[in-house]
Amino acid sequence: MKLNKYLPDFVSGISEFQELDKALTPELDELNHAIQQIQQNQFIETANHEGLSYYERMLKIRPDKDMEVRRFNILAKFNSTIPFTMRWLQNSLNSTVGKESYLLDLDHTNYTLTISIMKHKEHLIAHLRQELEDKLPAHLILIINRLSPINLSYYVGTYIQTSDTIEI
Repeated sequence: MKLNKYLPDFVSGISEFQELDKALTPELDELNHAIQQIQQNQFIETANHEGLSYYERMLKIRPDKDMEVRRFNILAKFNSTIPFTMRWLQNSLNSTVGKESYLLDLDHTNYTLTISIMKHKEHLIAHLRQELEDKLPAHLILIINRLSPINLSYYVGTYIQTSDTIEI
């Protein structure tokens, strides 16, 4: 942050003020960066190592090496509300795994809950299983599997025909 641009024109040409600008600019840049990092640490999605460590100490969570797993664990702890509902589960998966990174299927007749996670999020499966086993009703069978994208070269066509019926 250059201080000379805030000084009046008749002062900015003086060498003492130019030297002050050179000395203070790095300090102000460092202060500005620290303020931005403090603002980012207020939110789990943008927190750095220090911010995540603060949340882990507060929630008594053991730290992990992977930042995404750490975020997942913190969000899962914050989102742990009981009683269990499908809406709660969807909101929890949206915030921890990602809105379009999973498929959810509840088979009422067989009491089976199937969660399919996209391949790029498969490292979260073990943590997700551990988190959901504490929160799901005991009669539900939890199945978590991995989805892999498949590229097929099949094309589908349709034909629609409309007609009008006139009655006399």
